Amino acid sequence: MNLTTIETWDTGALDTVAKHLDVRSPDEIAAVLPTADGVAAWFGQPGGAALLDGRDPRDPNTAAALGAARRLAMDTSTAAAHLQSQLATLRGLAEAASLVVEPDGQVTTAPGAGPDAGRERLRSRLEFSARALIDQATAVTDEANRIVSAIRSGQITARGATTIPDAVAAGAALGGLMPGAPPRGATPAAVRAAWEALPRQQQRELISSHPEWLGNVPGIPSAVRHEVNVARLPGVRARLQEVADRLRAQVNRHFFKGWFTNEDAGLRQVCAKIADVEKLQELIGENSWSPQNPEGRMLLLLDMDSGEQGKAVVAIANPDDADHVSVTTPGMDTNIRNSFAGAIGETESLRHEAYRQLRLAGRDGQSVSTIMWLGYEPPDNRGSRLPGWSFLEVAQQDRATNGAPDLVAFYRGLDATSNKTDPHLVAFGHSYGSLTQGIALQQPGGHPVDDAAFYGSPGFEAGTEAELGLAPGHGYVMQGDRDWIAKFQSRRRFGLNGPAPLATTLRRLDVGPRTTPDGVEREGAHTHADYPRNGSNWQLRTSGYHLARILAGLPPD
Repeated sequence: MNLTTIETWDTGALDTVAKHLDVRSPDEIAAVLPTADGVAAWFGQPGGAALLDGRDPRDPNTAAALGAARRLAMDTSTAAAHLQSQLATLRGLAEAASLVVEPDGQVTTAPGAGPDAGRERLRSRLEFSARALIDQATAVTDEANRIVSAIRSGQITARGATTIPDAVAAGAALGGLMPGAPPRGATPAAVRAAWEALPRQQQRELISSHPEWLGNVPGIPSAVRHEVNVARLPGVRARLQEVADRLRAQVNRHFFKGWFTNEDAGLRQVCAKIADVEKLQELIGENSWSPQNPEGRMLLLLDMDSGEQGKAVVAIANPDDADHVSVTTPGMDTNIRNSFAGAIGETESLRHEAYRQLRLAGRDGQSVSTIMWLGYEPPDNRGSRLPGWSFLEVAQQDRATNGAPDLVAFYRGLDATSNKTDPHLVAFGHSYGSLTQGIALQQPGGHPVDDAAFYGSPGFEAGTEAELGLAPGHGYVMQGDRDWIAKFQSRRRFGLNGPAPLATTLRRLDVGPRTTPDGVEREGAHTHADYPRNGSNWQLRTSGYHLARILAGLPPD
């Protein structure tokens, strides 16, 4: 399979076959039986003429086979036409950028075209798309051949239907092309390309039949992830309740009501996750994103299975359509049920201030999305290894190390699904979240983050911007004068979590009280929780002002 083959596919022949196979009586069935051979012949199957040869036109199973053949012809025509349209668009973009698309999907720079970063970014994206088209064409062919073989061997039956219309419908249900799951282990760019290679009909089938395949996968468009995750919430809540009821029954059978047993601990965890889901339903229900409500909240990750604590990611506005996107990784004692409402409120305030700074800079045509990423399990007072002593875990990196690969994958996913040529992506990390962020930025394979700020940090396992994969002048640290986290930092250049943040070469931003250049009197950030919060005057503190400027792509001052 190659791109040339896709371009030569004759969808008109399939449309003709599908039109002729629309049958309602035995006489019509008898007349069109030879037409069904065209489906097998289109795929070059040997012996295509024998597809329905000798079948009884009065047999409901024959009507079912024709229904399957017609559905297959229609679905294949739709899929092939979509692939051809995508390929034509791809070739147009390539030609305009002095790129050449080879039959095997490789995309190269045209002779004489000089080096250009924007062209290279587009070249890589188009190559993912071209190869995804080939993969999807191969999948369509393989699935279609499977269905043709099932028709020929008599595996397509009426399933008890006795009338021709019912038998045709039964066969049609078995003759449709079934889309597969996103490619496992693929990069987010490859996942997006694979998604776009599917016609809309198959995309909708995946959304309705397998939402669990899509909601948490980097590279799936944000609008799709939001749709399926919101739809999953009631089912996840019901499943957790079933588990809780079962554990509660087991606990009640134990002596002393199961205190200190595995069932008792499991019940507490499940009940906490039920509260997490209910909080998400509340937060999203208050202001859910939709095309008609572009300022709403998006649920980009829903995970109540992989750990002791629930995980979720919420965006304000669609990051795929934003020029500037921030991802905030919160720190210890952050969980969905108790602190997510406040955390989301802080990201909304940050977004509003970023818009204000853009307007003041004469760039009010640019858009902003802010994201709260709780895709990992930070130390938590109730869930820490020593309950009530979560702050002691800032010296342990396992939670950060476990979360870092998922965080960098999320960054890459945002870059892959963005509808902007080169989105401005910013990473903000607070407390233990800054350690997770620092490790994420050093993961193999690189990242698309343009700017990063670390505040209230115990250290982030790096001393320079180069170690973090950042350009000079694009890394920042902030620390309040009464932030207790300083007691857990390294004394000099080396320690449990790398250098002390203020000992790194990243730019230190003053977070004391002052009137900022926009004329606003701002309170300072003194304690560990102050950085993203409003002051008593309902204005972001100096630290929040800095974050908004960084998010807007403006120099903090």
